[in-house]
Amino acid sequence: MSRQNAYSPAFDAFGAEISAAAIQRQDVLRTSLGPEHRTPDLDARTLTGGGSTVGGLTRLGSFSHLTQTWLWSWANPNFDWDHPAVAPLRTVHEYGELHGIPELTTGHLDFAGFPDPHQAAVTMAIAAGYLLDGNGVWFCDINEGKGAAYVHLDDPRLPSPGFDPVAASSVLTTAVQVFPDDHRRVVRGYFERCDVPYEETADTITGGDVHAAFDRHGRLEQVTAAPVNRA
Repeated sequence: MSRQNAYSPAFDAFGAEISAAAIQRQDVLRTSLGPEHRTPDLDARTLTGGGSTVGGLTRLGSFSHLTQTWLWSWANPNFDWDHPAVAPLRTVHEYGELHGIPELTTGHLDFAGFPDPHQAAVTMAIAAGYLLDGNGVWFCDINEGKGAAYVHLDDPRLPSPGFDPVAASSVLTTAVQVFPDDHRRVVRGYFERCDVPYEETADTITGGDVHAAFDRHGRLEQVTAAPVNRA
């Protein structure tokens, strides 16, 4: 296990493409679940609390605050690929193999070299969870707060975000802060994952009622949620 101080180029490209849609999905899930305490049942693949139970739970992995490392559940000796809450991770692992993304195929990852190791792991978990479709990622403290476990939820009873022009400005602005290397890739990825046709010029990308403008360096400068008059 080698220490990382940045994501691999392959993960950066993947993360940029799905980041805005994944962030929007997380926002909807957070609002839906609320702040109530919840308890996961890995065998039943459920999450219970706040007077309700949601299903489709997949245990992604865990982060240690002591070592600043991430451990995928399939690499954890307490689990294996056949565990019902781990088996769906084959989708993530196979995607990583196909596209050469080491973060998705290396069992134990050292994030201590990142400016914020825990946030680096959280970002990776949310991006990986996007490959499972569903609703997004939830986490809880483990080992008396020395670590955190992350699970992905896929319950059709929970709300689905869909394309939201009003939310676009917020999610795109956040996404380019998380993956700042290619702002255009972030915006294109949002439209593509929302199945919204878009048009691109030298300094704009427009899809639906969302208009993204870029400066001369290709950085996202402004997002407006209103039709653009091309007359």
